Amino acid sequence: MVFKKRRLVDLHIHSTASDGTLCPLEIIDASAAAGLSAIAITDHDTIDGCRDVFESGGDLPLAFLTGVEISAAYPPETDVSGSLHILGYDIDINNPELSQALDDLQTARNQRTPKIIRCLNDLGIDISMADLIPSSGGQAGRPHIATAMKNKGVVQSIDEAFDRYLGKNGPAYLEKRRIACADAIALIARAGGVPVLAHPGLIETTPAQPFEQLLHHLLAMGIRGIEAFYPGHSAAETASYTALARQHGLIITGGTDFHGDLIPDIHLGTGRGNFFVDYTIYERLIAFNRENPDQSAVARMPASELENALAYTFRDIDLLHQALRHSSYVNEHADADMEDNERLEFLGDAALSLCVGHLLMTRFPDLNEGALSQARANLVSTAWLRDLAMGLHLGQYLNLGKGEEHTGGRQKDSILAGTYEALLGAIYLDGGFEAVFHIVEQHFAGDITSAVLPEINQDFKSMLQELTQAEFKTSPVYQITDESGPDHDKTFLCRVKAGNIESEGTGKSKKSAQQMAAQNALATLKKDLQA
Repeated sequence: MVFKKRRLVDLHIHSTASDGTLCPLEIIDASAAAGLSAIAITDHDTIDGCRDVFESGGDLPLAFLTGVEISAAYPPETDVSGSLHILGYDIDINNPELSQALDDLQTARNQRTPKIIRCLNDLGIDISMADLIPSSGGQAGRPHIATAMKNKGVVQSIDEAFDRYLGKNGPAYLEKRRIACADAIALIARAGGVPVLAHPGLIETTPAQPFEQLLHHLLAMGIRGIEAFYPGHSAAETASYTALARQHGLIITGGTDFHGDLIPDIHLGTGRGNFFVDYTIYERLIAFNRENPDQSAVARMPASELENALAYTFRDIDLLHQALRHSSYVNEHADADMEDNERLEFLGDAALSLCVGHLLMTRFPDLNEGALSQARANLVSTAWLRDLAMGLHLGQYLNLGKGEEHTGGRQKDSILAGTYEALLGAIYLDGGFEAVFHIVEQHFAGDITSAVLPEINQDFKSMLQELTQAEFKTSPVYQITDESGPDHDKTFLCRVKAGNIESEGTGKSKKSAQQMAAQNALATLKKDLQA
């Protein structure tokens, strides 16, 4: 079979997040079984399917690209109604602006479906929302209504349901909400993705306003690609769209527009059996987005700013760059000569333990080994190191792979804590033990006592929580209201509201400031309750 001899991809696949009958992880397995090397899930107006893939946490058997297909209104200059479909590839699925816009579209879609059903009921057709559930893996729309009508014998086929009832001129057709084409393109770009015009051969045009004129408007809006390879395109159409893309410097993409059982004759990767998209299309798409990044994507802060925050200047700046390079980034750049920060993290962990141990031994000469070990464990815990990393804004300096970027890697406790240790490892190699010790002493001096002394080490926050729950049936509310001092030696002010009182506390970390505020609030509350 010729298809088994080539590396094939499918960059236009729908899952149950919109129209399909397979869940996203089943799509992954089915695509791998079909011999595909890379896919993109591009659900209609939602990125839930992509989120499901990343949240599964497992290794994938093929390359996976995030995507979405947004239903957009035609440019107003075209005088054509209906939808243009804009594909967004390699997007940040945690982008809040894109997520909110898609949530709004899904809300409108959910409101549209019951209205269509009421129209059908008025026409004497017995159908309800409950009839749609078996055929809908996610948001229910017209394809699910058509499937339910076919299952109930109202029509003989899905095409008949659209031709007679649900299509643009049908008695049960309701115009759907669409966002402006320019807005859809901008949303994708600001989410770090590549906006691509989907299946141009299906686009409605007129002799007075041909496709080339529409493309002119889209180019002005920022479209960056054309889906030239599509099962519904003839060979001549594919050649024409490919030539137009090259003429205008656009990326070329392709995919089957797989919808599961809703379009049963379209199969993953091969369409109707004789369709394929070569792996080089996927490679060029990835390279295109790396070489032409959108300026609104997450911008890392320059390393010099971190040196200022540390009050330390590296002799070998490459060590700092390595400390900020996560393994996910290196894995996506396997051809580059670079090393991730894991070895530096190992070294930094050892240096940190030695520095903290030295501080504890010096500060508390009478503590026994058990107490010293417990105090050191408290100070080098993931939670403590995460707070220090956040104080330095380390997440904003990281080099992360796309997968970690999409799943919030810049805020993950383990990544932040590990990066802090890698940073110490880099400083140790660059400046020796004294340089590391100076940094650690600055960062931990304010917390050493609270990690050791029993009377200060009490969990005042938990004690305050118990008291306010018992007396007022509420929980304390904490707020960091101020921070002062240089980045490497900050003092935090925390205010807590507990019951009918407010108290403040200061500390060299947010955690210690909260504990001090809780201790002060406890003292005040106990006096009030005893009065």
